Amino acid sequence: MSLTGTPFFVLTVIVTLGALTALYVFWNRIPGPRSLRMGGRLGLALFSQLTAVIAVLVYVNNSMGPFYESWSDLLGGSGAPPVTTSVAGGGQNGHDAPRTDGKLNFTQYSAGVMKAHVIGAHSGVDGSLYVWLPPQYRDPAYAQTAFPVVELLPGTPGTPQAWFGTMHVQQEMQKLMATGKVKPMIMVSAKLNTMGGNTDAGCADVPGAARTGTWLAKDVPALIRANFRATKDPSGWGIMGYSAGAYCAVNLTVQHPDTFRSAVSLSGYTTPESPLVTRDPALARANNPYLRLKLANPQPPVSFLMAGSMQDQGTVPSARALLGVLKQQGASRLLTVQTGGHTPDVWRAMLPDALTWLSARTASQGVSS
Repeated sequence: MSLTGTPFFVLTVIVTLGALTALYVFWNRIPGPRSLRMGGRLGLALFSQLTAVIAVLVYVNNSMGPFYESWSDLLGGSGAPPVTTSVAGGGQNGHDAPRTDGKLNFTQYSAGVMKAHVIGAHSGVDGSLYVWLPPQYRDPAYAQTAFPVVELLPGTPGTPQAWFGTMHVQQEMQKLMATGKVKPMIMVSAKLNTMGGNTDAGCADVPGAARTGTWLAKDVPALIRANFRATKDPSGWGIMGYSAGAYCAVNLTVQHPDTFRSAVSLSGYTTPESPLVTRDPALARANNPYLRLKLANPQPPVSFLMAGSMQDQGTVPSARALLGVLKQQGASRLLTVQTGGHTPDVWRAMLPDALTWLSARTASQGVSS
């Protein structure tokens, strides 16, 4: 039974109601000596509270994230679903599917959002992709247009579909396009939590573990270009994340300016925090965008929108520090809000400015094929 499905949530509610009913019915009907009766009552009370907590956690996971997409994500296992890719010139693939940058079979996830699973050709990551296409994509007037792309990264723990659920990025895009503030862009959200559970891979290529950086900066862009009319010009590619995903957006842009030229950090940090990365000094230096920019000569031709809340400790000073080491500010700038913590409400409030900024950086790169 799916962790994020409605049936599992309904089951937790039913079990909770059953536990509460048992607590009421059997409270004064437990036979035996006093110690046994007290122990039975305590057990019933604890069980009813446990089931209620689980039901609430499942609801929060489904409605505010999801933070965990599957049981393997939650438990840190590797029980990934069968790969459902179809390579150009080949047939359907199961568990033994080859790593591929080829054509994918997308299924509908929600209104306007498509989903696919694939094994990255370069990284070997078994990951999920969620793609939203602007309405103009299927308009005959745009039949020869290569669209700009924004890659979206969640936090850790977190799942890619949170961008189209909790964050409602597609709805914000519709509003902003209707007012002419943004141009059509393809939105793609990729799996970030490549190691499952609460393990933060730091969006890096960790020796002996997941090659998350390669997955996000090479495999995902290659798959999008292979399946959609997406611009090949790196100036038409942006990347945006919140929390740990915000750090990843900045880090990947600094490391891969041949893929991304614009990054948005929503309440992020600018130096690595994952223990898998920080325990290796060389790996930590390689994944420290603040240090890399400070030492780079010349610096890569990239720009950043660094956003944070004044009440979210550390995010604004971190953003200012990174912007401070840029030799040329160019389009880079700081976005702050006065109130709010490290929450989706704050990140959603930042979305209009973030998407408008990204559109100005990338949308001019939509060119005729």
